[in-house]
Amino acid sequence: MRAGFSTAAGAILVVALLSGCGILEPTRNTEGGITKPTVMPTIDAWVGDCFSFVDNSGLAYVTVLPCSTEHTHIVMGRGSFTDRRLELAGGIDAAVGAACEVIYTEFVAAVEGRGEPETQSMVARKAPGATETRYSCVAEDGAVLEASG
Repeated sequence: MRAGFSTAAGAILVVALLSGCGILEPTRNTEGGITKPTVMPTIDAWVGDCFSFVDNSGLAYVTVLPCSTEHTHIVMGRGSFTDRRLELAGGIDAAVGAACEVIYTEFVAAVEGRGEPETQSMVARKAPGATETRYSCVAEDGAVLEASG
């Protein structure tokens, strides 16, 4: 019985320590903004999160950061599609492209005169047993363009 308690207590301690380091999920303020740098899957970043891609991760991971600190990109929108919706839209590229188009147009207008922001769509492939495919619309952040322009 004591060994089981020690193992459970150890597991709880590890989770608590990892949470404090920002490894499991980002620490957010009451408005939902990131309060300290955290590495996480790209697709898990929230709309409005500022981030930089993790080197050599194939764009799969980002370091989310407070937007007041140096970063390269921002999440402009996100959502999900059922298999049926993807089929009706003509595939994942068409569905995500249409979903992100309006968001991108508004963002480009907001940073007019500061360079043309690179825009990207991130897609999380549907996991076995999942009912939807998730996506995110991301772009170079306008503050980055302004600083470099």
